[in-house]
Order: sequence, then structure tokens, then C-alpha cells
Amino acid sequence: MLERDTLNRLRKILESVRDKNGGPIPFEQVMALSAEERLRVGVTIDFQASDVLGAPLVFLHNAPADTEPASALEISPAELRVAALIAAGLSNKEIARRLGISVGTVKDHVHHILQKNDLPNRASIAVSFRRSQ
Repeated sequence: MLERDTLNRLRKILESVRDKNGGPIPFEQVMALSAEERLRVGVTIDFQASDVLGAPLVFLHNAPADTEPASALEISPAELRVAALIAAGLSNKEIARRLGISVGTVKDHVHHILQKNDLPNRASIAVSFRRSQ
């Protein structure tokens, strides 16, 4: 279960960034909090919800207690490019644009990365990618 203090710190990070510039939340800050707190949950942030809600929508996903992101990803070269851009904080749409592929293809790559490596979410792809570098 996510500690209340950790959740409050995540909320403050999200609010402080929104208050400063209204732009996207730096992925590095969310990843740093996750690493620092050794969160055993997945965090999904829907930035497109900001258009409707005025703030990103944050989902927390509990992971099984024994789940740790793999230290090295077992993926194809195309999936590796997608994983690198996920680790850089890009959305599926931004990745598709950058690589010149469809959003559907990006989603397929993300799904395959998660499935091949038994990872719970995009954040764990980013953590695993960074650990392998």
C-alpha cells in the first residue's frame, strides 16, 4: 500500500509543476520520487485529461509484493527505441511522431515490452530501460 506521506509528496510535485507553468509534468521528477521511495506501485499519468479537468489524471496501480522491474529488457530493436522514448517521458503520440510510425504500432510495442518482461506498467519500462543503460 502506498504510504500517505509518499502520496502527498507526489501530489505536491504535480501541483507545483502545474502551478508554475501549466505544462507537462517533468517525467524525471515522478521517476525520482518513485526511485527514492522505492514505490511498489505503478503510476499512470494521463496528461490529456488536463484539457478537460484542468490537471493531469493520476492512477496508482498496486503491484504484487514480489514484483521488481527487470534490470535489463529483453526486447527487439524497434521496442528498444520505444522504451528509450518512454524513459524520456514521451507519450505514445509523441513517440509515433518521432519514429514515423502509427500510435497503434507504438501501443503494440508497449504491450509487447510489458508482456515479454512481465512488467506492470510504462513506469517500470522506463526504470528497466534506465537500469540497463
